[in-house]
Amino acid sequence: MRFTLDMKLKDVMEANPKTAEAMQELGLHCLGCAFSINETLANAAQMHNLDPNVLLEKVNSAEQGELSAAAAAKAQPAGGILQMDKTTYSIAPHIPAGVVTPEILRKIADVSEKYHAQALKVTSAQRIAIVGLLPEDVPKVWQELGMDPGHAIGLCVRSVKVCPGNTFCKRGLQETLALGMEIDKRYHGMKLPSKFKMGVSGCPNKCTDAATVDLGIMGTSKGYHLYVGGNGGVKPRQGNILLENLQKEEILPVMDSVITYYRQNAKPQERLGRLIDRIGLEGLHEFAENALH
Repeated sequence: MRFTLDMKLKDVMEANPKTAEAMQELGLHCLGCAFSINETLANAAQMHNLDPNVLLEKVNSAEQGELSAAAAAKAQPAGGILQMDKTTYSIAPHIPAGVVTPEILRKIADVSEKYHAQALKVTSAQRIAIVGLLPEDVPKVWQELGMDPGHAIGLCVRSVKVCPGNTFCKRGLQETLALGMEIDKRYHGMKLPSKFKMGVSGCPNKCTDAATVDLGIMGTSKGYHLYVGGNGGVKPRQGNILLENLQKEEILPVMDSVITYYRQNAKPQERLGRLIDRIGLEGLHEFAENALH
């Protein structure tokens, strides 16, 4: 069969396991990667800055057959992220809103100790990364943890950072934890034109970077402000205030409208802030306002 750019990596590799070796030669180590195998060939090419036609020709010209032992040994274990030493892996279990129970902490500690993890690292996305695992141990660790991977890479909603809000923080002006959990459940891992980050802050201190993520919520004395288009990185961008003093029940419909507008108008791998810089904020503002009526 001839593969096409709209086919998913997992379907390509299932049809011909040898294509995984062909992709490895181009620098794609997608076999077994929980974050990548559901991407299309076209998206995989974009993520790795490859000409899509080069990738397509490579997989279509691959010899039909089973994966070699050498290629299988190089395959990235599901949910694992290769580390600097090019030998060990880290994993980052998903922790919605950064809230954990003592039982979860004990389980992470016990499993990490059992498999001789080199370190536990609290990440900026409010997860606990287990660092320095052998590739053959990664599936066992996931099985014993019984937790889902956090979407640390890929063209999707990678994280929803949430502060304690007025549930716990003396400076909190609005509720954040229940709202953040609902936002996480609704959007985490959602496929989008580029990576996408969210933050929910209960006051103008914005401890979860609500003004410097793609879509941020900030509590005020009268409701919630909604920020769009922020990002960090080598070209940081301050977010724009899209709407002010939203009530809690208005937030999800407005967020849905922002996501829809972004999907309809963004170029591949274009962050929301770059989209706003390219076409302006007015169209998005009108689109979001309509979601309230």
